Amino acid sequence: MNKKVGIERCASYEPQEAYGALKRAVELAGDLNVTGKVVLLKPNILFDSPPETVVCTHPVFLEAAIKLVGEMGAKRILVGDSPAIQGSGFSAKASGLEDVIRKNGAEWMDFTTKKIDLACPDGKVIKKFTLTHAAEEADIVISIPKLKTHQLMYFTGAIKNIFGLVPSLSKSTYHVRFPSREAFASMLVDLILAVKPAYAFMDAVIGMEGHGPGSGNPRHAGLVFASSNLLAMDIAATSVIGYPPAKTPVNKDALERGIWLSDPGEIEYPALSPADVRIHDYVKIPIKSSKSQFLDFVLPGPLKKLRDSFAPLPVINHNTCVRCGDCSRICASELISTSGEGKERLMIINHDRCIRCFCCHEVCPVKAIDITKRRGGTRLFQDF
Repeated sequence: MNKKVGIERCASYEPQEAYGALKRAVELAGDLNVTGKVVLLKPNILFDSPPETVVCTHPVFLEAAIKLVGEMGAKRILVGDSPAIQGSGFSAKASGLEDVIRKNGAEWMDFTTKKIDLACPDGKVIKKFTLTHAAEEADIVISIPKLKTHQLMYFTGAIKNIFGLVPSLSKSTYHVRFPSREAFASMLVDLILAVKPAYAFMDAVIGMEGHGPGSGNPRHAGLVFASSNLLAMDIAATSVIGYPPAKTPVNKDALERGIWLSDPGEIEYPALSPADVRIHDYVKIPIKSSKSQFLDFVLPGPLKKLRDSFAPLPVINHNTCVRCGDCSRICASELISTSGEGKERLMIINHDRCIRCFCCHEVCPVKAIDITKRRGGTRLFQDF
């Protein structure tokens, strides 16, 4: 298996610069053959948001990807994603992606219109996924993530981005089935086994730091990544922003399986390496060092409750909240409800049963949900 990661500098989203950087990164990484094939490009569209919010893959970067695979001989180019709270008819207009798809002759795929079951016989925690039909229609799937932190998984990259093939609100049920970071990571790695994405292009020109993946802050990284090995790419990207490469849950689980890589040292960098472009002050989600499964085994009930009272929780800022209800719709545990009417109407989270998947935090369009550590209902401190 190819273990090369092409890393190129790209200072801006000027179209020719972005296209040139992506093309050079692919040439460095090699192993991309799309001639005569149906290609599905899977950008990251957490929710439809303008480019300046850095929530989505930038439209200029997607345009560069469409042009590149077109010039390399792709027969058809499909593009799609399925944000968690969007139903049928979603087209990524606000993000600017719809426009570049239409202008460049690609086809937008509605992930909610038809579903397929995809077997995963070698899966660790799941043996079958229900996905968009686009996963079956395409010969090649290319993940196009945005470089971002992630409140639950610490980092979201090429592997996590494939989770968007699960249609719409169906994603939230996976959080209920796999509530811990470790279990959710195993599910994501199983998904890669099932889908077998062939390649990844990462938009790291301007990433997101802090409270990612939807409520963080823009951070200029000035980079583009390309690789046929999604794990190698994610390890390279996490190394650039300062995470130990084997510490984030997805990287750790995938490395332990030894399918794509067994050790980060196996990765080849034909040009720039993570050490050459490391960002030392990138604001990250702190990695939890304790082993929760061990503590669950040894701690008596009262001490578990005390420990849990200090765990991070989603908290709604009622002064910022616009009562859109997106948080309630995404919560598969049905723990977010309304209280009061009219101007007194508030969104309320039942923290006693919260599984801390932070989906509500991800989808809030106005950044009204903070992740805080609380005790007895009083905010102690924010993670940042």
